[in-house]
Amino acid sequence: MTRERGLFLTAGMALVAVFAAIGSSASLHTRVGYFLALYGFAFAAYVLGVRIAFRAEPDRWLLGVMLAVAVVARAVLVPAHPDLSTDIHRYLWEGRVVLHGGNPFALAPADSSLTFMRDDGFELVNHRDMATIYPPLAQGAFALGAWLHPTVTMLKALFVLFDIATVMVLMKLLRARGRSPGHALVYAWSPLVILETGHSGHLDALGVFFLVCGILLLTGRRERWGFVALGAAFLAKYLTVVLLPFFVVRRRWAGILIVVAVAVVGYLPFAGAGAELVRSLRTYSGTWWFNGPPFMALSGILGEPITARRLLAAAGIVFAIAAAFRERDLARYTYLVIGCSLLLAPTVYPWYLIWMVPFLCIFPNRGWIAFTGLVALSYWVWVVYAASGAWIVPTRVLAAEYIPFYLLLAWEAARGSRVEGERRG
Repeated sequence: MTRERGLFLTAGMALVAVFAAIGSSASLHTRVGYFLALYGFAFAAYVLGVRIAFRAEPDRWLLGVMLAVAVVARAVLVPAHPDLSTDIHRYLWEGRVVLHGGNPFALAPADSSLTFMRDDGFELVNHRDMATIYPPLAQGAFALGAWLHPTVTMLKALFVLFDIATVMVLMKLLRARGRSPGHALVYAWSPLVILETGHSGHLDALGVFFLVCGILLLTGRRERWGFVALGAAFLAKYLTVVLLPFFVVRRRWAGILIVVAVAVVGYLPFAGAGAELVRSLRTYSGTWWFNGPPFMALSGILGEPITARRLLAAAGIVFAIAAAFRERDLARYTYLVIGCSLLLAPTVYPWYLIWMVPFLCIFPNRGWIAFTGLVALSYWVWVVYAASGAWIVPTRVLAAEYIPFYLLLAWEAARGSRVEGERRG
C-alpha cells in the first residue's frame, strides 16, 4: 500500500471513528464544546481526504473506500437520538398526520382535532402553533417513513438512502463533465452532510438528490425528465425557485411548464387548506432570522427588519438575473445563485449548506468548504439558550464563524480573477 493510500484509509477510518463517537454521545446540545471538538477532528480528516482525492487517480480502490466510508459514517449515526435539532420530530408528526388523512398545511400540531395523536414525542415537536412550511414531496417522504415504521430512526434511514444515492448521481455527473468521480468525496465525506443527514435527519437530502438528478438529466439532454426532477426538488424544498431566471432568460417555456405542472400535481392533495397553504411559509420568510450577519447588520443600520429583508431579496434577484445572462452552464449558475442565497439569507442553519456541497465537487472553493466546517460554531446557540433562553449566536462566535469564510471567499475570488486575466492575456 502506498503512503497516499495509507493516509486516505486513515482519514476515512478517523472520520468513521469520530462519527461513531458522536452517535454514541448523549445530549450533545448540552455538551457543545465536546461536540465541536469532535466535529473539528472530523473536518481535519475530511480535508486530508479531499486533498488526496483531488491528487490521486480515481481507481476502484479509492472509489470503493470513498463509498464505504460514506455509508458507514452515516450508518453509525442513524440510531442516535437527534438532539442538535428537533426538526425530525416535526417531520414524523406531519407524516403521521398525513397517514391519518389530515392536512398539515391546515392543521398545526397544537390543533385540538389532533389531540388523539399525541404521544410521548409530542413535546419534542417544534413550533406546535404553526402549520407546516414543508412542501408536498417532503410530506410524502414523512408519510412514507411513518408508514414503514413511525420512528425518527426510520425517517433518518430514509433520508440517508437519498443521501448515498446523491453520491452515486454526483459521480455520474462528474464523469459526464469530464471530471474525476473521486471528486464526489467533497460531498460523500462532508462532515456537515453526514451530521445533518445521518444524525439530525434533515430533509434537505431529499431535495438535493432531485436537484442533482435534474442537472444530470439536463446535461444528458433528457430534458423532460430533467425538468420533472427539478419540479420534485421544488416540492421537497422551495430553494430551487432560484433556478427560474436561468430558464426564463433562455425561454425554456416547455420546461418551466413541466415544473409548474409537477408542482400543481404535488399540491392537489393538500389544496383543501386554501390560503393556509402558504401562511406559515410567509411567517417564516417574514419574521425568522438566525446566523445571518448581512441581515443582522442591515437591520441594525436601517432599524427596520422588513426593509432589510426586501433589500437583500432584491439584491439576490438582481444577482440571479445577471448570472442567468452571464452563465451558460446550469451547474455553475446553480452553484452561484445558491451561494448568493446563503450569503444574503436572514436565516442560515447549518443544514442549509447541504444544498451547496454537491457543487463544490465540481467547483471546489476553499471558502465554501471551510464554511461547511465553521458553520458548526452556530450550535453555540444552545449554550446561550441554556443560560438566557435567547436563541442567538454571540457576536464573537459569529466573527469566528464568518470572518475566515469571508476572507477565504475574497481570496478565491481574487485568485479566480487573476487566473482568468492570465488566460485572456
